[in-house]
Amino acid sequence: MKKFINKTWIAIVAALAIVAGACCTHKNSPKDENDPSNQESPEHKMTKKELKERIAEIRAAIKNREMSCVYGSPEIIQKYGQETQRLRHEADSLQNVLDNYDKR
Repeated sequence: MKKFINKTWIAIVAALAIVAGACCTHKNSPKDENDPSNQESPEHKMTKKELKERIAEIRAAIKNREMSCVYGSPEIIQKYGQETQRLRHEADSLQNVLDNYDKR
C-alpha cells in the first residue's frame, strides 16, 4: 500500500510539473513573429511631425463630431458615440507615443 501511495504522489507531482511548464513562458523562449504583441505598432514608425499631424487631424474630427447633431435609432447614436470614443482613445495613445518619443 505504501508503494502505491508513493508512486501516486510522484505521478501527481510530475503531472503538475508538466502542466506548470506548459503554461508558463520564459522570457528567453522563442517568440512568434506573427503575434501582433511582438511586432512594433505603426505609431512607433512615425516621425514626430507625422504624429503631431495625425493627432491634430483626429482632434479636429472629434471636435466636429462633438458639435454635430445625430439623428436616428439608439443603435446609430450608440455607434456614433463608440466611434467618437475610439477616436479619443487613438488620439490619447498617439499622444503617449509622442510624449515617450525621445525615450526610445
